[in-house]
Amino acid sequence: MLSRQEKKRLIEALNRTFLDGYPNPERRGCPGSDVLKAVASRRLGLEEAEPWIDHLSSCSPCTREFAELRQSFQQRQMLRLAGIAAGLLIVLVAAAWLFLRQSTRPIPVQAATLDLTNRGALRGAEQAQPNPPLELGRGNLDLTMYLPVGSEPGMYEVEVVRQPGQPIWSTEAQVNLENYKSTLHVRVDLSHFKPGLYLLAIRQKDTSWSYYPLVLR
Repeated sequence: MLSRQEKKRLIEALNRTFLDGYPNPERRGCPGSDVLKAVASRRLGLEEAEPWIDHLSSCSPCTREFAELRQSFQQRQMLRLAGIAAGLLIVLVAAAWLFLRQSTRPIPVQAATLDLTNRGALRGAEQAQPNPPLELGRGNLDLTMYLPVGSEPGMYEVEVVRQPGQPIWSTEAQVNLENYKSTLHVRVDLSHFKPGLYLLAIRQKDTSWSYYPLVLR
């Protein structure tokens, strides 16, 4: 068995034989550069190129020209593929940049108000609704809530729930008297919630919850 070095030397010897061992200075029977270009670029199929295969193996000038044309064609192919890859990379980078820009762009804050001053609250999940549901848009809200008459100032807990005891959003906020109304200000991002019916739960700390049906649009 030949070693790697011996195989390399054999291939080099065969290449020299084909490139120099069959001189044809008059270029007799040569197909011409156009045919060689077509064969090198594979524009000629195997059947069409077959008549010239034997000639290439017995004409060193055609063999050298074919080898140079083939190398040039392969280099152009590599450059074309590199250009396509670079173009795709630019498109992917631009798409990623736009996606990140969209995903990191702050959601505009919208002012919203809920007036609970004259609304009856649910004290349990099975109680009938005394009023139509409250409504809020699904966005990043700067929310002002006017609590029912008689609500004392202090720290309150606020939740949005599907059913009592299962909050999907919660916070704590201070309730103060503003223009004779017990008023609570809170920031809430509802943009990722699905539209539908929820419950708004409110209580002063260490007291029982009051529930208000809430529709997110």
